[in-house]
Amino acid sequence: MDYFRLRGIGVSPGIALGEVLLTERVIFTERKESISPDKVEQELKRLKRAIKRTKEQLTHIKDQIKKKMGEEYSFIFEAHLLILEGKSLHSDFERIIKEENCRAEWSLSRVHDKYGKLFESLNDEYFKQRKSDITDVLARVYRNLESVDQKKEDEGREKILVSHELLPSEAALKLSKGNVLAVALDMGGQTSHTAILARSLDVPAVVGLHNISQKVKNGDTLIVDGTDGEVLVNPPLAIRKEFLSKKQKYNDYRKELRKTAKLSSLTLDDVKFSPLANIELPEEVNLALSLGAEGIGLFRSEFIYLQSTSLPSEEDHFSIYSRIAKEAYPYPVYIRTVDVGGEKNLPQLKIEKEPNPALGLRAIRFSLRDKDLFKIQLRAILRASFQKNVRILIPMITEIEEVEEVKLLFREVKDELKAKRIKFDEKIPLGVMIEVPAAAAITDLLVKEVDYLSIGTNDLIQYYLAVDRSNEFVSYLYKPLHPSILRLIKFIIETAHREGKEITVCGEMAADPLSAIVLLGFGLTKFSMNPIFIPRIKKALRSVEHKTVKRVMQKAMTLKTAQEIEECIIENILAKHPEAFLMGQVI
Repeated sequence: MDYFRLRGIGVSPGIALGEVLLTERVIFTERKESISPDKVEQELKRLKRAIKRTKEQLTHIKDQIKKKMGEEYSFIFEAHLLILEGKSLHSDFERIIKEENCRAEWSLSRVHDKYGKLFESLNDEYFKQRKSDITDVLARVYRNLESVDQKKEDEGREKILVSHELLPSEAALKLSKGNVLAVALDMGGQTSHTAILARSLDVPAVVGLHNISQKVKNGDTLIVDGTDGEVLVNPPLAIRKEFLSKKQKYNDYRKELRKTAKLSSLTLDDVKFSPLANIELPEEVNLALSLGAEGIGLFRSEFIYLQSTSLPSEEDHFSIYSRIAKEAYPYPVYIRTVDVGGEKNLPQLKIEKEPNPALGLRAIRFSLRDKDLFKIQLRAILRASFQKNVRILIPMITEIEEVEEVKLLFREVKDELKAKRIKFDEKIPLGVMIEVPAAAAITDLLVKEVDYLSIGTNDLIQYYLAVDRSNEFVSYLYKPLHPSILRLIKFIIETAHREGKEITVCGEMAADPLSAIVLLGFGLTKFSMNPIFIPRIKKALRSVEHKTVKRVMQKAMTLKTAQEIEECIIENILAKHPEAFLMGQVI
């Protein structure tokens, strides 16, 4: 048995050692089987039985997961049921069967191919990962076209699951049994539902391994390091011992983090900070609060468009926003208006393909072009604000004129609701995202026009440094601690504070312990991130003195390179507060 290493993307931290269990996947047919016209109705009934059976299975799985793991983990299957119930999906199936006189398998294959191409064409990682949810639902319907029951897998020995792609429902069923040590996949990304589940259940996972499912066999021994994104195949004894020692240190640190989630959000010198959660689904609210979130700092409202292939109604929007506001109450909920267009081009929006989507018609630019659609969303957000814990956040602002146009539409929508005597928060805060260099440069003007600011560091850093961090040839230039980036962020934070306005950071810098300490040194106290990272940031910030961090950052800002700045922070803060960094980079 040859020993070798594979590098992928670590999406759920931790280390596991165990034997391989390869899983099978559904392969959609590439062969069209024709039927006679008089058999079409029979085939449609066969398809409907498969869909009905799939719905029953998904409902059962959802109830199982809810019972075993809690309601916050069953949200994936709510989404899958919504996909399954989509009218346009059903009409696509029926149209293909009727028009082409073919078996249902071919219609499913055609529809799967259509959505696969659509999602693969998207540049946005979150949207791209939703392809697996469509595949999951269609694969289950495909299996259910045959009436035989699925064979049950051995639930005895603990194994490491290896697969080309582990679909969300498979992940939930297999991971919830408690006998899966780790997951290693050819496909996947940070925002896939499988990754979310693995993180939630503390199961180490590495994805994006390209061909691990072809390189290993059942019975091989693996070490999966979800912290560093590495998989070791058939490692020798010395390496196994080394990783088991690392695993023990990691597990000890995780125990400490779990305790931290419930502790107060105060630095050693009693400066209050607020950890907030970035979420995509309403079902994530309870999970976020259980991990120590003190509100929802960013709700990505575009997920609503993934529930159906038709445009969501005002009621669709309202039901989601009101549910989140109710479940998070009394904590604040920041709803970002839809950030689609450009690379997030969904079919129901009918946006023309652009030569340079990252610099094109997206976010607020799209919303202001389609004002009727935008007003539907604004009305729904306002209606959900009656408990007075909802805020509106506008993405991709570039100029003052955009803010003025949003405020004008805002007033129109408020007047419409007043005329209908519908209650809403008349003083609902309106904020904008600073994620374009132009907006950053006029922060002093923008801040006077709104109630708060939110810095989207992911896009801001990319645009400011002219670096695509997903491009392997230039990603080394993507440096959050680049002196120019820190000067810019410091300017934005200080400008907001001078005007007495609230400011939040909701990019990945907020979830990195070292970067969060830097932001604290600039005076930032609101950090919004993926919920799973909240305990580690609380631990890091609770372990330092604000006055010390502030003094160190004054020194660091005189340095010339990102490396010098990082070394300065570690040297001056690690020496006094080692617990702020202990294993902090691996959680």
